[in-house]
Amino acid sequence: MRDRRIPGGASGRSGDCRDPMSRQYYLGEVLKGGTRALGMAGVENARYDAEELLGHVIGVSPKELLVHRDRALDEETVKRYFSLIERRGEHYPLQYLLQEWDFYNLSFTVKEGVLIPRPETELLVDIALQFLKRYHTDGPPARVLDLCSGSGCVGITVERNFPNCDVTAVEKSDQACAIIRGNMERNHTERFTLLQGDLFDGPEAFGIDGADLILANPPYLTKEEMESLQTEVGYEPSLALYGGEDGLIFYRAIAEQWSPVLRNDGLCAVEIGEQQGESVTSIFADFSDNIKVFKDYSGLPRVVVSGPSFFLTI
Repeated sequence: MRDRRIPGGASGRSGDCRDPMSRQYYLGEVLKGGTRALGMAGVENARYDAEELLGHVIGVSPKELLVHRDRALDEETVKRYFSLIERRGEHYPLQYLLQEWDFYNLSFTVKEGVLIPRPETELLVDIALQFLKRYHTDGPPARVLDLCSGSGCVGITVERNFPNCDVTAVEKSDQACAIIRGNMERNHTERFTLLQGDLFDGPEAFGIDGADLILANPPYLTKEEMESLQTEVGYEPSLALYGGEDGLIFYRAIAEQWSPVLRNDGLCAVEIGEQQGESVTSIFADFSDNIKVFKDYSGLPRVVVSGPSFFLTI
């Protein structure tokens, strides 16, 4: 009887993807098997995820898979692929399986211990770059602070896309700091400094007495939201998610302790949850008369800006 099993736990789901004489597996059928397995597990975008994982395993971009659909794969490669498919079927994040993810125009190492970069956070970078290009194209380098840096994606992206700035990242987590250092090397930063410590200790603890731009994507989930996380989000570090009982403790610290170090015409931009625009605006209103909420590309409130923003074309 012909063996219809695919190594890695996809038995009976994808049909036979092997040449029975050579015991080889063919890429096109393996991909179908992976897609079907993820679909049966209730994974959204099953085809996309299956392609990303197969491209990762065999070392080609997902776009190239169609060209290689008749390529023979050895049994060990197929086993490795379906072990990742099985893990993804348990709703373990795709980005952690790939251990890298694109953000803006760069690629970053992403592992457990840091928040997964999300496209809506790119709005924070757009705001930063527009501000820097307007006020700091000439003259001394702008001093940029990247608070709650995580993977370093925001600060590193700003540093790589605007030459006349010095970026200082502040991060508490040991795991995150190790990943930031790797991403600094990966993206060849030249004017990027990492400081490890607790945001709540204030800028004085880090020897920081002035800045032109403060950026932050702080933890902002409430206690209630933490108790009802989606399965995939639950794999991300609680340290990067939980913002206190009301989700606002980091915003208070940034407004009260960090925004006073901004120089004249300095700007502070913080990412927020979609329901937090009014609350975060109220917090910063005690320290600035110029506050605006910007919506992301899905039309949801996403970034609160304290400082000059009339020039922004977001």
